[in-house]
Amino acid sequence: MPQQAKPVLAGLAGAVFGGVSGALIGSSFSGESGAVLGGFVGAAYWGIAEAITDLRRQPGQLKPLVHRILSTTLLGAALGAVLSNWLSPLLTGLLTGLFIGLMTFGPRKFLVATVVGLILGLVAASIPVNGALLGGAVVLLYRLVELLLFRNAEPLQVVGERVPPDQARFVVPFEAHTGFIGTDYMTALARETNGAFQRNAPGIGLFDSFDTLKGPNFDPARVDPRIRHFYEHTSQYRLVIVPDWNRLMKPFYRLFKQSIAQQIGQANLPFDIEEAQRGVVSYIDTIDYAASPDDPIRTLRGWIRAFEATGEAIYVGIYTVVRHEDVGYVSVGFPLPESNFTATLLPYHVDHGLLLKTHHTGLSFPGHYISDIDNDTGALTIFKLPTLGEEIEVYLQGDQLKTDHRFYLGGFKFLTLYYSIEPKAGE
Repeated sequence: MPQQAKPVLAGLAGAVFGGVSGALIGSSFSGESGAVLGGFVGAAYWGIAEAITDLRRQPGQLKPLVHRILSTTLLGAALGAVLSNWLSPLLTGLLTGLFIGLMTFGPRKFLVATVVGLILGLVAASIPVNGALLGGAVVLLYRLVELLLFRNAEPLQVVGERVPPDQARFVVPFEAHTGFIGTDYMTALARETNGAFQRNAPGIGLFDSFDTLKGPNFDPARVDPRIRHFYEHTSQYRLVIVPDWNRLMKPFYRLFKQSIAQQIGQANLPFDIEEAQRGVVSYIDTIDYAASPDDPIRTLRGWIRAFEATGEAIYVGIYTVVRHEDVGYVSVGFPLPESNFTATLLPYHVDHGLLLKTHHTGLSFPGHYISDIDNDTGALTIFKLPTLGEEIEVYLQGDQLKTDHRFYLGGFKFLTLYYSIEPKAGE
């Protein structure tokens, strides 16, 4: 898309958003005539504001904070206008707080937004207040409290726009051009890119050599040789998974699993022990590319995990080792429809085990990234999700190889996947 057209499209989108929101708000005050006036004012203001802020915004920057606060306040006011038609002021305030809390990607922010909605809902129950004013007040007050309590805690950071892939090595830029990823993703990718596909080559591992992870704070020689062998010969092992979900998170994940994960064949984690007992099959898919006579064959490795009983994909991840400034990172790309999710982790020692982390590392590379990939140029628009955290701890418990895979949201642990890793029969 020509860059000159983006402010125009942003202005059109802003006009639609402002027009619909303004009409709902105006209608709550003066019926049909208020809807017409509110729709006109909202479309005019937000159309112009979106176009100007988009034009002035530099690549890799968010729009001005004041504009973002006003936009979410307008959204809250429109929601309050709709909810107040059917619900009491208390429920209108509470549900508006819950809605804005769900958009914050953090349990503490969610709690604050819910409390703000409840308090203003109680006030509105004793002092009659227009529903649009109530909804807008809930969002505005929450955003102001957020600025005081959660400085520098944006749920989304723009890392770069139209960035060449070789300048964003912390991202593994593979996407799905269909709405489904599934266990045959690497097969389809090999066909698209003219690579040589193979599943579970004898003795294949996630890395050719564990030593590629070496860095100033990580010496592979200090890790138990059995952990090294697992990473260098992953196809020789089988996995058993036991999930441990936080109870507050389970209902949200069930909804995500049924409506999204199962439909796209990605991030389809076991919901409970009963589901995990269906068994897990794991294999390494490789794609070999002969770049030129002067270059060695480049091998792309995908680690596929699926439910043994049904063949449904659990994870489809493309594993790479990235070295930057003499530090080795594990970077895993998860293809999504027309986009990509990447987790880049830094290795640490834990006794004779291995700990991989995305957060609290003090370095810029580790983290979680969502990327949009331009189909024509391959350029990336990258967003970092700083509220997400992930830890993978691999260790020996007696003679048993174990992994604790922990996930965090805003510092709140919401899931641990406990893996038992065993050699396959005959290996």
